[in-house]
Amino acid sequence: MLKHTRPKGTQDFVPPQSGQKWLVETTFRELAQLYGYQEIVTPTFEHTEVFVKSSGVASDIVTKEMYTFTDRAERSLTLKPEGTPGVVRAVLENQLRLPCRLFYIAPCFRYSRPQKGRYREFYQLGIEALGEASPLVDAEVVLFGVRFFERLGLSDCLVKVNSIGCRLCRPGFKERLTNFLQEVNDGLCPDCQNRQKLSPLRVFDCKNERCQNLLAQAPVPKDHLCSECGANFDRFTAGLRRTGIGFEIDARLVRGLDYYNRTTFEFVSRALGAQNSLGGGGRYDYLIEEFGGPATPAIGLAIGLERTLLAQPIKGNEPSHRKLVFVLWTGEKELEVAQRVVEQLRSEGIPAQIAFDSPKLKRQLHLADIAGAGYAVIVGAEELNRGVYAVKNLMTGEQSEISASELISWLKSHIR
Repeated sequence: MLKHTRPKGTQDFVPPQSGQKWLVETTFRELAQLYGYQEIVTPTFEHTEVFVKSSGVASDIVTKEMYTFTDRAERSLTLKPEGTPGVVRAVLENQLRLPCRLFYIAPCFRYSRPQKGRYREFYQLGIEALGEASPLVDAEVVLFGVRFFERLGLSDCLVKVNSIGCRLCRPGFKERLTNFLQEVNDGLCPDCQNRQKLSPLRVFDCKNERCQNLLAQAPVPKDHLCSECGANFDRFTAGLRRTGIGFEIDARLVRGLDYYNRTTFEFVSRALGAQNSLGGGGRYDYLIEEFGGPATPAIGLAIGLERTLLAQPIKGNEPSHRKLVFVLWTGEKELEVAQRVVEQLRSEGIPAQIAFDSPKLKRQLHLADIAGAGYAVIVGAEELNRGVYAVKNLMTGEQSEISASELISWLKSHIR
């Protein structure tokens, strides 16, 4: 028998939540365009090596979380677990001119334990600035994230920043860190014991309380930066201060992907409890080169849509958001006029709907309520004779008579 339940770790976006999702995506899209970013759409699946090369063979994404399958031609393909690798591949394959600024809104897939605000299919909102090296760009990318959350009314968003160094200074730090990890190896969890061999910085991502206690004494990247990375980080934080946004330096913030260098940052919300990350990102100056392209500086940001909705749900069907106008009619003659009114409203950009099945006003009002309409325009024989429409506020019950010539302007002034 057909299962009528969704797969574990997935969700349905039904009204009004689908309206909330649309509003978050629209806010992101509009802000990205204000900052000079253009939209890019990449395939839902890529060749598996795209993600192994970018995320790192020891990353949790590659070792535990990817949805990988073999197609009929024996090619290994993977549903994208994050957005950046596909963007980099597309930039190179399509030979886009650099520098370029791109944004995406895309479903991603990771086989992980479902939690509050964390799903196996989830949506990522991302921007990528490719070909720009200045640490002031890093500050602007962080500012973009803050402005996005502000537009959604998330006032408690905290910004954490760090630097993890470059090719010159990171090897020396990794050696010091590896030596420290070897000394405490027996106390580490199995994952961290494996990480210290393949990707030592990853131990800072561990949520195991015992590991966290041991790592409290571990060396941190920021204390071992070369002079150039130190100056870069100072300029980045100075740029943040000039914007006026608050932030804190988290010396253990490394993010979970191998391709990051220098700047890393994260947005967290106090409203989310233990799983408090809304998103983050960092600089990846070596990734395009590792994909076979020229040495190209780049920085990106990715935000989780589900976490954002969870931190500050935007009630898409609250009175202030009820933009739909339902046009009611009382007989066949009035139906023809009502249809013309609906088309006129739509041509003026006002969402409008009409129910054709019943001339009974009570039934039509019920359907308007189901549809979440904010106003009803009643086309009645008596009103038509006088050149007016009855307009009812479905949220307050208040009813007014509006002349036919003023209907559009009246509705526009009352619908936000």
